Amino acid sequence: MNKSINLFHNLLPLVVLFSTLLISAGCAHNNAPGKAFAEQTVQASSTHEKKGDLVNAVEDLKIALVVDPGNSKAREELNRITVKRNLEADKHLKAGIAVRDSNPQGARKEFVAALRIRGDYPEAVTALKKLQLESAAAVIQARTKREAKLAATRVHAKTEADEDEMDGVEYSLDIAISAFESGDYNTAIREFGKMKARYPNDTDIQLYLDRSWYNSGIALFAKKDFHRALTSFAKVPKGFERVDEYVAKCRSALKIPEGEKVKQNRPRKNGDRN
Repeated sequence: MNKSINLFHNLLPLVVLFSTLLISAGCAHNNAPGKAFAEQTVQASSTHEKKGDLVNAVEDLKIALVVDPGNSKAREELNRITVKRNLEADKHLKAGIAVRDSNPQGARKEFVAALRIRGDYPEAVTALKKLQLESAAAVIQARTKREAKLAATRVHAKTEADEDEMDGVEYSLDIAISAFESGDYNTAIREFGKMKARYPNDTDIQLYLDRSWYNSGIALFAKKDFHRALTSFAKVPKGFERVDEYVAKCRSALKIPEGEKVKQNRPRKNGDRN
């Protein structure tokens, strides 16, 4: 009996080793299709790169690493092509910045091209937003000047009144944009609101108004003033950037159940600030 026990103990390490080898071989065999697919995907990435399609080249390598996380070739290629892709996006960004003042439309194309190459490029996103707002401001300014010229063709008494009114609109625009750029969103909202009342269908004014409400919400959210932040975000169209995400975070912080209406906050006093 003792001999049998001793024999078992002597053979146990060999049994464990043999079992481990069998399991490893089985895993390697089971993962063989994944490795083959990963290699094919790496090859597809190389083809995309040769065609200048760096976006799909990067995506293919990410897929290869999901299927075969230990694929060192895919990892090295991903790092290399990502750097190459980012440099290409950066080239378009710089080209857009170079012509932003002289050719806004051309600048927009460059910024969009940068984002198509690298969708998470924050500098390109910021540049495109700024250009969009600058274009909107230029359109509003041009329209008010055009209306002032049309007013000049009317009778003298009427002309003076209209010109004064046009000057007021331009002055409000200057105040609104200055307030927006300085982060005084309460003033920006008030001034753009005045212009919106005069031009209810003006998409350029609406763009600034939406952006002012959104930025106001972000500022309040950063201060953990979730109720007022939620009120600001409610003024912004659904799907506007990350507004839906921020609304959900505010509701969660305030413990407001899904679907339940938000109680209106107390009316603001003149001294209230963001």
